[in-house]
Amino acid sequence: LFSQVFSTMVFSFSQRKALSIIPHITGALSVIGSLSILYDILKDRSRKLHRPYYRLLLGMSFFDVFASASLGMSTLPIPKGTEGVYGAMGTTRTCAAQGFFIQLMLVSPFYNLMLAWYYLLLGKNKPLSEEAIASKYEKYMHAFAMIPVLFAVMGLPLTLYNSADCEYR
Repeated sequence: LFSQVFSTMVFSFSQRKALSIIPHITGALSVIGSLSILYDILKDRSRKLHRPYYRLLLGMSFFDVFASASLGMSTLPIPKGTEGVYGAMGTTRTCAAQGFFIQLMLVSPFYNLMLAWYYLLLGKNKPLSEEAIASKYEKYMHAFAMIPVLFAVMGLPLTLYNSADCEYR
């Protein structure tokens, strides 16, 4: 991830350190936010999980937790000894795992699109009831949002996540 963005840029040691540390803070805050949404939905699940809106939001927040945690790891999973990378402490496998979970981050925008579609169905032209949306469209909404999972899994046997190739210095 970092190599694609920073491969042509030159950073001082302090800048590399900041680029490595800041995602730990922002990632942790994002995980806390996503977990609080999950908690809010699940603590009142008998009422909230009867509505398609909350089920879509639950799916989005669930995948956000993994994506935020992966981004929050920053450079830690990059193989130890990778030249020019501050805080690299991992292995090729930890780097690949981080890449896989970062790829899953794409599920969130897909769920966000499904939430927009949900609201479009609720209120545009011939509005549908929540029950009609749940019975006719919701299963397709979840299936569409899962497309990035398929691509993330396909990247594993192709070893697409095994090369950090970090050359930013």
